[in-house]
Amino acid sequence: MLGARLSRMREIELRRHAKRQSGADALSAEGRAQAEDVGRTLATDYASIFVSPARRAAETVAWFLRASGQQLPGHAVVPGLASEREDEWRSVASAAGSSRIDAMAEQDPEMMGTESRRLAEALGELFDRVPEGGRALAVGHTPLIEAAVYGLTGVIVDPLSECEGVSVIREDEGRYRIREWRLSPGAQAGTV
Repeated sequence: MLGARLSRMREIELRRHAKRQSGADALSAEGRAQAEDVGRTLATDYASIFVSPARRAAETVAWFLRASGQQLPGHAVVPGLASEREDEWRSVASAAGSSRIDAMAEQDPEMMGTESRRLAEALGELFDRVPEGGRALAVGHTPLIEAAVYGLTGVIVDPLSECEGVSVIREDEGRYRIREWRLSPGAQAGTV
C-alpha cells in the first residue's frame, strides 16, 4: 500500500533563477557559475522542466542540467510563472519594506490576493503535467514563487535568494508538503 501511495505523489521543485547581469535579462558570469555549482547538487530524474518566459530562467535551467548531467526532459515555457504586474510587485515590496508575502499582503491585500490565487492556479496546473510519482523542476522569480506556494498551501516561505527554492509535494489526498532548498554560507545547496 505504501508503494502505491508514493507512486501517486507528484513533486515540483521551484527554484529562483541565478544572479542576473545588471540591466539585462541574462545571467551574469557569477550567476552562470552559481547555477552550475547548484546544478551539481540537484536531482537527475526530473520528468519535466518548466521555466518562466525570462531568458535568465532558461539559462539557469541550462546550467543546472549541464552540471547535473541530466538530458533535457519534456519542457515548456510557462507564462503563468511570470507576472505582467512586475512594477506593482516592486512597488508593493518597496512600500512594505520587505518581499515577504505577509508583509506585502498587509500593504496591498487586493493585489497580493489576486496574484497569489493566479500563481497558485498556474502551479496547480503544472502538477497535472507531472507524471504520477514524478518530479519536475520549475525556474522562476521571487516573490512570485513564494506567492504561488502561499496561494496553494497557505505556507509563507521566506524570500528566496538566487538558486534557492522550495519543493511542493502533492500527495494523493490532495494535501501538500513543502521542503525548502536554501544555500548556506560556504556551502552550495542544502535543506532547511
